[in-house]
Amino acid sequence: MHTDLRDVWPKEYAKIKKLGYDTIERRQLGSNWDTGFHTHPFKACMIILEGEILLNNISEEILLNKGDFISVDNNVSHNEQIGPKGAVVLYGKKFNESKDNLAIIEDSLNALYLGGINKLISLVTKTPASHILYLTLYKQHYSEIWMNQEDILNLIPKIYASRSTVINLINDGINRNFIKKKRTHSDKRAVYYELNEDIFYEIESWTKDRKSKLVNILQSG
Repeated sequence: MHTDLRDVWPKEYAKIKKLGYDTIERRQLGSNWDTGFHTHPFKACMIILEGEILLNNISEEILLNKGDFISVDNNVSHNEQIGPKGAVVLYGKKFNESKDNLAIIEDSLNALYLGGINKLISLVTKTPASHILYLTLYKQHYSEIWMNQEDILNLIPKIYASRSTVINLINDGINRNFIKKKRTHSDKRAVYYELNEDIFYEIESWTKDRKSKLVNILQSG
């Protein structure tokens, strides 16, 4: 069952929220647990709900008991030692300038984790090799520089895929009617590839959507 933190700890939640923290969560910490010295790329705070925690931020040690509040700035090394009965805390994170970075990463991951939502883009972004292949074929429609089979095979680093794997990717695209195999007018033996028109416009729609989301992320920061 989902617990609404605002209902269970209204005063504590309101205090952290008023200070501008972006996320607030309840954390249960095990008895006698020592986190070791570490840093966060975000500002963190906590209010002790149960138990006790000894916090060491190098310059001082602070014993925190029920009701106590503390915050630690980003990139400040600190260590937490949990008391013998464990502890429960309300924990907040404030991302500051890293909020845009996190939002961009979230959007990029969402683009990769499309699964059944958009089967084409899921296929395109499945591996580095497929990503390079399809975006290269997409770019050709603007550059009007059509790459032959050998160009494409040489374009994808072998660390990502062997020649046979790339050929299989191309053939799979042809079988799905995503990719068209064409021959040049000057040399009927020379082969090049381009995207099916519908596939081109679907990738174009996806890139426009991503651009719009990233612009909104940067403008809201």
